[in-house]
Amino acid sequence: MSEFESKSFAEVTLIEAAARRLRADLVMKPVTPDGETRLISRFIGVESPQRVILAPPVTARGRKVFVPDDWELGISFDLANVWFQAATRVIEHCLFYRSPTTRIDALAVAMPANLHSRNRRQSPRHDPPTDAATFATIWPVDRIEDENLAPLAKGRLQDFSATGLGVRLGEPIDLPTGMSAVICLETSSGNESAFLRGILRHCSPLGDGNWVVGFGDITGLEPGEAINLMTLLAAPAESRKPTP
Repeated sequence: MSEFESKSFAEVTLIEAAARRLRADLVMKPVTPDGETRLISRFIGVESPQRVILAPPVTARGRKVFVPDDWELGISFDLANVWFQAATRVIEHCLFYRSPTTRIDALAVAMPANLHSRNRRQSPRHDPPTDAATFATIWPVDRIEDENLAPLAKGRLQDFSATGLGVRLGEPIDLPTGMSAVICLETSSGNESAFLRGILRHCSPLGDGNWVVGFGDITGLEPGEAINLMTLLAAPAESRKPTP
């Protein structure tokens, strides 16, 4: 049985949501007097088949809210123009490894047994981040389902257009021109990440000791196209042991 076949539909979907750091809208039950009925959070990880990790929920005004253990939560989110809803419960407030040396405050909830979904007639457009602080991570497409997966290169976004992008690196990339790659764009603020596919067009020196890698034919990476990669990115950082 493959890794994909061994996971439930809910687990695969929430792994995608966590790897992409999607916004999660929460409804608490019960509601305390003068309490907020709707909260805003973000998926940040899947720690095991039983534990989904969320950012600490906040109100619309940004006030952090403590949610007691065992309270029921309704959770909803948008993935690839499909609106998902599920019922879950709070396991605990915890710390989650976003990197091997950094743990962040988080909320662990139970993996929903079922997801309810409906297509959205209109969905807000999520443009990839394109500012100077955008980080870019590159994986060759032919390796994204390898058991031991490591990024080919990490750099910063140099430029972006509707059909192409450039990534600034400290050294040339070890990938032949014409090969396909997955590029993840993310910001240090931890907002939603963008996953794209592109064809390597060139790797050129910038004259300051750095290089720019240009990709063309840019398209969005659809949910389900890179299950192994998404599973790795949604896992706690201390459990990631990739080898080149």
